Amino acid sequence: MKGLHTWIERYFPCPFERGGSLLVIVGVFSTLVYVYTRIPFKGELQDLPQNLMVLSFFISAWGQRHKLKSDLIFKLLILAILIPWLLFGINALIDYETAIRYHSANDLLKLFLFLPLAWWIGGSRAGAVRMLTIAFLGLATAVALDPNLMQSLSMLWAGQRVDFGIHNAQHGALFFGLVILFCVCSLSQQVQDKLALHWITALLVLVGLVSMIGLLGTQTRAAILGLLVTGFVALLLGIRKGSLFDRNHLSTAQGILVSVLVIGLLSWPATILHNRLAADKTTFHVLLEGNLDEVPFGSAGLRIHSWAEALEWIAERPITGWGQKARSDVIQLSERFPDYVKDAGWGHLHNGYLEILLGFGAVGFVFVCVLWIVLLRRLKIAASNDLYAFALYSSIFFLVLNMFESFFIYWSGEFAIALFMAGGYCQYLARNLDSRPSYSTTTGSQSENNK
Repeated sequence: MKGLHTWIERYFPCPFERGGSLLVIVGVFSTLVYVYTRIPFKGELQDLPQNLMVLSFFISAWGQRHKLKSDLIFKLLILAILIPWLLFGINALIDYETAIRYHSANDLLKLFLFLPLAWWIGGSRAGAVRMLTIAFLGLATAVALDPNLMQSLSMLWAGQRVDFGIHNAQHGALFFGLVILFCVCSLSQQVQDKLALHWITALLVLVGLVSMIGLLGTQTRAAILGLLVTGFVALLLGIRKGSLFDRNHLSTAQGILVSVLVIGLLSWPATILHNRLAADKTTFHVLLEGNLDEVPFGSAGLRIHSWAEALEWIAERPITGWGQKARSDVIQLSERFPDYVKDAGWGHLHNGYLEILLGFGAVGFVFVCVLWIVLLRRLKIAASNDLYAFALYSSIFFLVLNMFESFFIYWSGEFAIALFMAGGYCQYLARNLDSRPSYSTTTGSQSENNK
């Protein structure tokens, strides 16, 4: 028992008290199993590692309740529990049957999976990087376990769309995009520190290129757009900070590297992406003419029709929403959708923002915005430069993707948020919960060096 605890403290050091050895061992190992298995084995394990991680976290955090009770993130966590029930109560007064039918109590709560993840990986940058590495190895395992892997590789080589068995192509694109951004931010940190080890640099470049190929294979237009927007924002931040070519400016290096990656992304698959866009040319032409009812039910058309229908529902209850489970009825009860679309089981809106507005109204939407702003502000103060940059640019990438996918309410999006927020937030927890004077001094100096 003590040997395992010692191993944990070596590779995932934590400066604040988390409980006895058994609790820490259960918490850390369930967390590592969770991040490794979430992509390739999510169905087989029935959320067991996630539930163990969360349960052990609540037990451990109770011991720090005197410090945590005034923390804004933990207050928001409590609100994430209360808001769905408050809105349910209001909706029950309006129409009890629909309130019962559409109620979902844990969708906002799942956005907080970064909290137990950050808690158990400790407070060091090295521990956070190890956690992310394990998660990305899980992605590689998911690709390797694709039952049609050789066929997928052949299709990829032939320029056809593949998903490697990861739910669908859009979900795989999300994770490949996160790996690319992590490699870019890590390479930028290496440039800034001038302490680059050749093998680490080579490994980051290799992993970034392989992930780029994986993302290209998904042929997800939203992911390409997300990287373009991310690269543009990074360049703007670099210009705002001063010299565009000053190697001491981390964001400038990130902007240049992201832009190079995006240029590479666009050079090879330009024909493929053009063909995918051309397939929806009729849809865009009809839409520009204002003939919404005539929009064909292709890839883009299905999204446009579902958004139009959802907006009508949202307009009826803009403050409280209907409950998250209403999203399937938006399509199933609509007269605008043909039977073959309904029979296909199209059950979500392909827009994360409309999902939040439909389920929780303006109350839920404002809550999510506040949570995001608070998190990024805290990471900017406490996290190392590369982990803050990873959280910032992953947020931009993720928020762009949510314009076309419902990642806010899907397991893949919730897991993605946990990954790119937890790495930096664990450092914030370490800074604010540590009670050892010697660590406080060290952390303060490290924080100043990271700014």
